[in-house]
Amino acid sequence: MDSKLLKFTKVFKNGITFYRFEGFENVDSRWELPCEYLSGSHFAAWNGLLLYSDGNSIKTLCPGNLISLSEYQELTKIVQVGKQRLREIKHKMDT
Repeated sequence: MDSKLLKFTKVFKNGITFYRFEGFENVDSRWELPCEYLSGSHFAAWNGLLLYSDGNSIKTLCPGNLISLSEYQELTKIVQVGKQRLREIKHKMDT
C-alpha cells in the first residue's frame, strides 16, 4: 500500500498555496485504495477520480482540480488513517 501514491503539484496563486491533483501512481484497479463504506473517514479511487470523506460528506477530486492547503492537509490525514487501517486489516488476516 505504501507504494501507492496520490500525485499533487504545489501551485502558488496570488500568494496562496494550492495543490493540483495530478492523479494516481501505482494504482491500477478501481477500488484498490482503502475504503470504509459506511462511516468514518475514508478515501478510494474510482475511474481516475479520488473520492474522500471525513465522515460527514463525500468530496470528489478529479485530475487537474485545485484544493486549498487546509483541504490538502485534511486529505493527507484521511489517507494516513486509511493506510494504517489497511495495515491493521492485513495483519489480522495474516494471523
